[in-house]
Amino acid sequence: MAGVATALPHLGIEECVALARLQTVYHGTQMTRAMLSPERTEALSLLPIGPRPVVCLQASISKRGEVLSFEFTETVVESAAKLSYEQVNQILAGQEDHGLKEVLRCLAVVAVRLDKNRRGLWGRSRQGEFRDDLGSVVTGKAEQLIASTAILYNQLVGEVLKQSGLPALFRVQDPRQDEAIAPLFEQHDGDPVVLAPLISHCLPRAQHRVKAGLHWALQLPAYARSSSPLRRYEDLVNQRQLLAVLNQSPSFYPPELLLGVCDRLQDKATAEVERQKQKSEEKWLRAASSVKQLETVTEGQFSAVLRQVSVIGAIPPELEQQLRERLEKGSLTPKHAAQILSEEFPADLKQALIAKLSQGDPLLNGLMVLNTLGQLIGTAPQFDYEPANGQWCCRLVWQEQSVEAIASSKVRAREIAALMVLKGISLVEW
Repeated sequence: MAGVATALPHLGIEECVALARLQTVYHGTQMTRAMLSPERTEALSLLPIGPRPVVCLQASISKRGEVLSFEFTETVVESAAKLSYEQVNQILAGQEDHGLKEVLRCLAVVAVRLDKNRRGLWGRSRQGEFRDDLGSVVTGKAEQLIASTAILYNQLVGEVLKQSGLPALFRVQDPRQDEAIAPLFEQHDGDPVVLAPLISHCLPRAQHRVKAGLHWALQLPAYARSSSPLRRYEDLVNQRQLLAVLNQSPSFYPPELLLGVCDRLQDKATAEVERQKQKSEEKWLRAASSVKQLETVTEGQFSAVLRQVSVIGAIPPELEQQLRERLEKGSLTPKHAAQILSEEFPADLKQALIAKLSQGDPLLNGLMVLNTLGQLIGTAPQFDYEPANGQWCCRLVWQEQSVEAIASSKVRAREIAALMVLKGISLVEW
C-alpha cells in the first residue's frame, strides 16, 4: 500500500488538513474533494511513473486459505502498469492478453482460497453474493479480488496493532449491544451460522474504537483499516502506528487524540445515514404523491413504498386513495395486507381490509396474511375435536395474543383464529 505515513511529516500541515477532512469525497467515480492535495495524492499514488514508498505485506497462504506467515516491511516499488477493473475482468476472463496475466490469475486463486477459509457474513461469497467490509455487495472478479486482499491486509494490520498494545483506529462491531438483536445471541449462544440468516439484514454499523474488539460480521478479533491511506484518515493513522511497531518506536498518537477522531468519524457516519434516509424519504414522497406513478410500479416496489409509512409516520392522500382502489378491486397481496395491518395506516382502512379478509377470498385470506407476517410464536396451532357437535377448536398464539376459534372444519377454524389475531394487530395504537 502507498507509504503515505512515510512521506508525510507527523501532524504536519498536510496531515492536519487530512484530519480536518477525514476522507476523500467522491460523486460516483468522480473525486470532488481530496483528503490530501491533488498534487500530493498523485505524487504518492502507485501510478507507473517511477519508484514510490510503500508498506508491503508479504504473506504465505495455504491451499485452504490459512495465513501461514506474514511480514510487513517499508520499501520502494515501481508499478508495472495501471489497470482498470474492466481490464482486469477481461484479462481474468481470457478476453484480453497482458503481461501481468499470470500474476492476476495467481491473485485470483489466492482470493478464492481466502474466501473459502473465512467464516464471517462479510468478506466472502455467501449465497452467490460477495460483501465487502461494509456489507456492500461487490460484483466482478476484479472488484472482489481487491476487496478480499484489502480485508486480509487490514486484518493483519489489526493483529499487529492489537498485539503491540498501541492505540489505533479499530473497527469494532458487536451486535449484542443492540437491544433488538441481543436476545437472539442469548437464545443461540452466539453461533454465527445460526444467527446469520436472522440478523444479516439488520446488523449495526461498525464503530471506531481505540482498543481492538470483535468485528462480528467479519468474525475477526481485530480489524484496522489501513489499505487506503491516501483516501481515509483512519488508514493513515493506522499505517503510521504500524510503522511505529516495525521501527520499535513509541506511539505517534496519544489515546485522547484518537478518541476525538473516533467521535468525529462516528458523527460523520451518523450524518451520512441521515442524509441517505432523507434522500430516500424525498424519493418516496415523490412516488407516493403521484397516483399515476403508483399505478405503474411493480408489486415489490409498491411494498417498498408501504414500508416507508412507518419511517415517515404519515400516509400521503394519493397513496391512501391507491390502497382503497386496490382493496376494492381485490388486487392487494397478502404481503400488502400484512403491512397495512401492522403499520400506521388509517383505522377505517384496516377495518375495510379485515372485512375483505372475512370473505374468505382464496387469494387473500386471514391465514395467508398471518403467515406472511411470519411472527408466530411457538409450534403449530393446537386443535381439539369435539365429536358431540362435530366442531373443531383452534388455539393460536401470536406475540402476546392467544385466541380460540370454533368451526366445522380444521381449515375454517384456523382461518377464523388467524382473522381474530389480525383484528388484534389492527387495533394496536401507534
